Amino acid sequence: MTRRETITGQQLEDFGTALPRNAAEGIRRRPVMSGRLSNDNLQSFLNIHTTDTVSMQDADVKFPVKAAVTVAIVLRGRVCGAFDDVPFDLDARDQPVGFIWALSQPVMLHRQLKQGDDVSKVMISAKFDWVASRVNHTDSRHVAIDDFIHAGISVRRWQPSRRAIALADQLLYPPTDDPLFRDLYAESRGLEIFAEALGALGPKVGEASVEPDALDQHQKAQEIRNYVLEHIFDDLTLSGLAEKCGMSIASLQRIFKNAYGTTVKDFIRESRLIAARDAMEKDGLTIGQAAWMAGYSSPANFATAFKRVFGISPSEARGR
Repeated sequence: MTRRETITGQQLEDFGTALPRNAAEGIRRRPVMSGRLSNDNLQSFLNIHTTDTVSMQDADVKFPVKAAVTVAIVLRGRVCGAFDDVPFDLDARDQPVGFIWALSQPVMLHRQLKQGDDVSKVMISAKFDWVASRVNHTDSRHVAIDDFIHAGISVRRWQPSRRAIALADQLLYPPTDDPLFRDLYAESRGLEIFAEALGALGPKVGEASVEPDALDQHQKAQEIRNYVLEHIFDDLTLSGLAEKCGMSIASLQRIFKNAYGTTVKDFIRESRLIAARDAMEKDGLTIGQAAWMAGYSSPANFATAFKRVFGISPSEARGR
C-alpha cells in the first residue's frame, strides 16, 4: 500500500505509471499530485485502487493494464483518458457516478492530468478470466454481462446506490491500519460494490429502476415491521399495509421477506400469538380470551397454532 501527502513523478513511476522517456530527472523529483493513493492486491481476486488527490501540474501519463473487469465510483472530479485508442470520460463533477469497463486483452492506459484537477475515486478490478469463467451462458440474467465483457474494450456508466457510494467513501479512508482487518474491511466493501455494478448490466440496463436501493429496502422493511407491531390488534390487511407504506402488495411482501425471512402474514400471526402468550403469563387471561386477542374464533385452532410456534400448549404457558 502506498499513501503519501505529496506524490512525485518518481513515486508515480514506482506505482506503475510511465513518464515520458525523455523526462528530465527534475521532473521525476517534482511533485505531481498531493493527497492519498492506495493500491491493494487482496488475497482472493480483487485489486482495489483508491485516489483522493489534486494534480499539481499538467502531465500525460501512461501505464499497461491487464485484462480485467473494473468497477469505478468517481466521487468527485473528472478523469479523462483512453484505453489504447478508445477514449473515456469519467465525469462526476455534478454528483458521484459509477462506471464499469471490461478489457478482454491487456491495453495501454493513457491519462491526461491537468493542474488543479481534484479527483476522488475508487476502482475495484477482478481478473477477466475469473469473471468470464463464472458467467453462465444458459442463464438469461447473464447474457447481457457476457455480451458486455466480450465486446473488446467496453465502458459503461451506471448509477451507484447510496450504500455503494458510502462504501466507496469507507474504502478511501478505512478506520484501521491493522493489515488483517484492513484487508477484510476492504474486501467486504469491494465485493459488494462489484456485485452491484455487475447486476446493473442485467436485463434492465438503461431503464430507470423503481425499486429502492438495498439501504432503502431495509428501512422500508423496518417501517413495515414497526407499523405491524404498533397496530398488532388492528384489522391488518396486505392491501391496507401496502397503501400505508406507499408501495404495491408485491413489493411489500418481497421487501419484508428479503429482510426478515418470513411473510408479512406469518409475522402478524406470530406476533399476535406472542402477545397472547404474554397476556396469559403476565395478566392471567383465559385461553378463550387469549384466542380472541390473537384473532382466533376457535380456542382449538388457537391451541394448535400456539403449540406449533412455541412447542407447548396454551394451558402449559398459562400455568407457568
